[in-house]
Amino acid sequence: MGPQDVLALLFGSSLTIIVADRLGRRLGAARAAGYVTVAALATALLMSSSLPSGRYRPFPATGIPVAELRVDEASRIFSLLFTSLGLLVAIYSLKYMEGEEGLGAYYLLLLLMVAGMVGVALSNDLFTLYCFWELMSVTAYALVAFRWWHWEPVEAGLKYLVMSTLGALVALYAISVIYGAAGTTNFDELRSIFATLGDEEAVRLLAGLLLFGFGVTAAIAPFHTWLPDAHPAAPSSISAMLSGVVIKAGVYAIARALLYILPPTSGIGYLLMYVGLLTCTVGNLAALRQLDVKRFLAYSSVANIGYIMVGIGAGYRAHLLGLTQFALTGVAGAMLHVINHALGKGLLFLCTGSAIHVIKSRAIPDLEGCGRSMRITGISSAIGLLNLAGIPPLAGFWSKLLIAYGLAGMLWDLLVVIALIVFIANAVLAAGYYIYLLMRLFRHRATKANEVSPLMWGPELVLAAACLILSLLLSQVLAHVYTGALALMGVVG
Repeated sequence: MGPQDVLALLFGSSLTIIVADRLGRRLGAARAAGYVTVAALATALLMSSSLPSGRYRPFPATGIPVAELRVDEASRIFSLLFTSLGLLVAIYSLKYMEGEEGLGAYYLLLLLMVAGMVGVALSNDLFTLYCFWELMSVTAYALVAFRWWHWEPVEAGLKYLVMSTLGALVALYAISVIYGAAGTTNFDELRSIFATLGDEEAVRLLAGLLLFGFGVTAAIAPFHTWLPDAHPAAPSSISAMLSGVVIKAGVYAIARALLYILPPTSGIGYLLMYVGLLTCTVGNLAALRQLDVKRFLAYSSVANIGYIMVGIGAGYRAHLLGLTQFALTGVAGAMLHVINHALGKGLLFLCTGSAIHVIKSRAIPDLEGCGRSMRITGISSAIGLLNLAGIPPLAGFWSKLLIAYGLAGMLWDLLVVIALIVFIANAVLAAGYYIYLLMRLFRHRATKANEVSPLMWGPELVLAAACLILSLLLSQVLAHVYTGALALMGVVG
């Protein structure tokens, strides 16, 4: 069994959904497509967890040189995140999306979006990665604008489409330049070629183009503005996917390209760090002004992408200086924060989706006290907020600490010292507003709020438990995360 089997399952199931949707209409079973999606993603999750490491050519008989897949610890971690959150969102959607028009299209797009993200994680060449990237992006546009009969989703989807298409075109241009210069798009071959290139200006140019191209989807500042508009417009289940994993696909593409393919080059580490600092500062300051809970969470997602970029930048800079321990710790901290944020923010969007489903308002003042009335949703929200706030001993604290440790290995560098101070200030600021939101959710009892269906609070409980288990089993998780960081940096894998 290889990664091509996981992808074949997801694509094959998407065809089944089309048939199931038409059959379901005749039989009056609106959930038929949802059940197929849940079954497909559950199977894909099990398959992804047991994939052996290695390189795979899905079409060896054709002799196509560009279609190659890879499984290492980094790609395995990301593919597991994509499939697991996709599965929980699909289960949540069975009740949350009940009664909506076009459920067959919804589940088809959801499954194809997960397939695109898994393909991005498992690609071993830029051409294959770009094809899966486009699949992920196109389905995400459509899901943001799913409720097309309202103006807000259409406007948000169009903005996302325009901005992401611009980024994709820049990424495609960078890939075409790389192919024209190297004659290949294979990661391993490119790594060997660029290691002997000796042209730092060319590397900086390519790094900038790839950072811009993939950074739009990752929601790095100043290309983040689509995300706060997309979240209020999209169904909350899709908001969980956007902040939980879609923007992480952008982070993965940036890390794989800059850490693995391109050689360490002076200046790029600073660029990554300070883009990250700009992103987290913009996200945190904007979050403070929000009264719409989904826009609030969207801006906090922007901030968390900033933390991750700071970790990647610290790892890149330390690797250039030969500080292997600090380089590994910075990248591992970024990867651990990817996991923390995927679980925590996915959880919070599902919880807010449940609260909005009952209260019929996205305004934070209207949601006050719902944590007391909707006890399961409230407790789950509290765990997610405390984890993202970085309250010890939850894993959200340790991921930020690892990133700070990666920076602390270069304190003779004034630019790194400034970066560390700004990073810590942003982490403290974010902790304050997460706790403030938690207090408002539990301030008093909201009498009109009742708990939602088990199909909705069940996935919330699973994600809340995952946040706690991640914290309790941190040493075991870190072993996998450090191995994944080594694979991203090309030390192993």
